[in-house]
This record gives sequence, C-alpha cells and structure tokens, in this order.
Amino acid sequence: MSSEFYSDTIYGQVVPYESDLDDKYQLAIVVDGEEEFIVEPDSNGRSLNEYLDQWIKAQVYVNETDDGFFVKIREVLLDEAGWGYDDDSW
Repeated sequence: MSSEFYSDTIYGQVVPYESDLDDKYQLAIVVDGEEEFIVEPDSNGRSLNEYLDQWIKAQVYVNETDDGFFVKIREVLLDEAGWGYDDDSW
C-alpha cells in the first residue's frame, strides 16, 4: 500500500461519512462535489461536527493512501456565503 503525506488547504462542504473501513470515521469534506477527504477523528476533526453541511476552508495534513484521502485538521474557517458559481466563474 503506497502512501503520500503533504500539507494543503482545501475548500469544501462538511458531510457525514459512512464506511466499511472503520466506525471511527464519521465526517468527510467533499471538494468540487466529488473528491472526498475523510476526516481523522482527533480533537480538531471532531470539532467539525458544528460545521456539518456547511462550507469551510481548512488547512490540513493529507495522507493519500490506496483507501482514499485522509486529513488531519489544522485550522478551519467557516465560509458563510457558501460556494457559488456564476457566469464569470467559468
């Protein structure tokens, strides 16, 4: 199993996560409506419960494995405006 570890900033929506991997993973951040970053359940990760179904900008450490993208949360900013595309965004 290969693994790559790096620091990144991601922008996405906090969503519930269900998996056969392990019951401890309960949240994910969905980026671009498709790419899923599974949140590590440490104290910073559990604090994302208050942002469920909201848009955030998060500074994270990403561990990319064969099973997916796992993130440790470093810092979170709520984006109350949410993500929106307008004609100029394309």
